[in-house]
Amino acid sequence: MKKIILFLVLIIGCFGLNGCSDEEANNRIVIPIKTGFTSIAPDSDIAAATKEVLRNLNAGLMRFDSEKNKLVPGLAKEYHMENNGERYIFVLRDNLTFHNGEKITSKDVKYSFDRIAGVTTGKPIVGDWKMNLASVDIIDDKTVAINIKPGEEKSSDIYDLADVAIIPAGSKEEDLEKHPVGAGPYKFLEYIPGQKLVLEAFDNYYLGKPEIKEVEFRVYKEGASRLMAFKSGDIDVLPLTFETEKELQNQKDIEIVSGLQNDVTLLYLNNSLEIFKNKKVREGIWRSIDVDRILSGISLKSSTKLGSHMSPALMEYYKKGLENKYPYTPEIGKKLLEESGVKNLKFTIKTIAENNYDNDVALFIKEDLKNVGVDVEIEPIPLSQFLPSVFRNHEYEGAILRIVGYPDPYRILNRYRTGDISNMGEYSNPKVDQLLDEARRTYDSEKNAEIYKEIQEILNEDIAGIYLMDQGRSVALSSKYTGYKMYPFSFIDVYSIHLKKTTPKK
Repeated sequence: MKKIILFLVLIIGCFGLNGCSDEEANNRIVIPIKTGFTSIAPDSDIAAATKEVLRNLNAGLMRFDSEKNKLVPGLAKEYHMENNGERYIFVLRDNLTFHNGEKITSKDVKYSFDRIAGVTTGKPIVGDWKMNLASVDIIDDKTVAINIKPGEEKSSDIYDLADVAIIPAGSKEEDLEKHPVGAGPYKFLEYIPGQKLVLEAFDNYYLGKPEIKEVEFRVYKEGASRLMAFKSGDIDVLPLTFETEKELQNQKDIEIVSGLQNDVTLLYLNNSLEIFKNKKVREGIWRSIDVDRILSGISLKSSTKLGSHMSPALMEYYKKGLENKYPYTPEIGKKLLEESGVKNLKFTIKTIAENNYDNDVALFIKEDLKNVGVDVEIEPIPLSQFLPSVFRNHEYEGAILRIVGYPDPYRILNRYRTGDISNMGEYSNPKVDQLLDEARRTYDSEKNAEIYKEIQEILNEDIAGIYLMDQGRSVALSSKYTGYKMYPFSFIDVYSIHLKKTTPKK
């Protein structure tokens, strides 16, 4: 009898006075992710795979507008810079609230920046902010000044300021780890480490209520099981590979969204080793690799060949034409290697074992270089070992890596500064160091773009790395959804997705 009553209650709930459409009943999206998170507290886990998910929970003073391809005011309705970049004044929007219903004030902004810089604890959440943040001044409830230490200011600081999640003042770290509170379009609902993170729509989001009511980010290993889960409806979004893109491209009931990823995949050659200090060796290797064969053989349609460490995803800063500077000409490559004086060249390429694409790229390179007499061994190692040994300590001869992109060109290219912690190839050129310093001090966007283009030309001329491609990105949506947007950084923007039967957000 109880079951019959419950059934009748459900029927009345759906078809009674308020009604209940199929859209409302099915307004829950499941998105697969590769791995779990080290932390779900705001800004604590800076891995791209974490940030792309948690950006749905959090909001900053600025946000990235995918249509304009630039930063625009976020929680702040306006801002201006003073003292040549040493001071930024932000004015908050009216009637902002956190997920817990508390009003957002300047006090929360100060707490959020003090937190990541470790001002009160001495333990910074983001290391750079301990060095860069001088102080945060509360001017009034809605106005705050963020001060950068003299000598540490740079023209791209606005990107770093935008990336800080604003959280309630007084939030305790142990609470943020279990139940994070932010101001993004989605609020925390459930987290099972290593399995899933579930979020629900935040009705008071400052840009308007999200259309998708609930989202589950589910840890789901890549491979055939993911495709089967997508076809069966177990998941609603499928990041595509070369094979799955071909299989689904003509299926009319799904939507495929493709674009550049703003990442750079390259073959690093360790410039601290004597054999790779010889530019003829580096050029000989580059000219002997058929990048077009890799693109057509294993890459997404949206992938594109590169000639330096910048993708056309940031067209404003991208230097065109460098991708054709060292075309595939194995006869010239072989001659250069012979002229270098290096005989019987043999080296090992290290890859991340979990990255199937990089390992396939390594096989293509091995085959190509064998044709010009170069013996390559491939050594896949787990990511947990690759990062400390290869990326940080530079214990390698050759290495293939996809470097995650940002909308900030300075952050992309500063890795080529002499001695920088991210300078994996141990590259050094005083002219590049000088130009990077000039870019730091240049706030005129057009002049800044010219500086970054000149740096790209030098990296190409010096062959600071064997630049291969922006792998691109392609995502399939189930028949229920549309509106997925691409960004020049890691972000699965659930707010942009809507049900196909509804009117798209403007």
